[in-house]
Amino acid sequence: MTAQKRQALIESRQALRLTRTELATLVGVSFEHIKSLEYGRVNPSIPLMYKLCKELNSTPEELFKDIVCI
Repeated sequence: MTAQKRQALIESRQALRLTRTELATLVGVSFEHIKSLEYGRVNPSIPLMYKLCKELNSTPEELFKDIVCI
């Protein structure tokens, strides 16, 4: 199974004009971790998922629809 880009996560970050480095600093992870999340190579922990949603003014269902069951 290949990883798919999480376009909603990328678009939400870009809409707020945040770089990967800026978002990483806001949520307390590395730039590389944000990149891996955006490319679907890794899944966020639950606490990180909620930090990202808070900073990006979104919900887990919107940003991580590939792993969140509704």
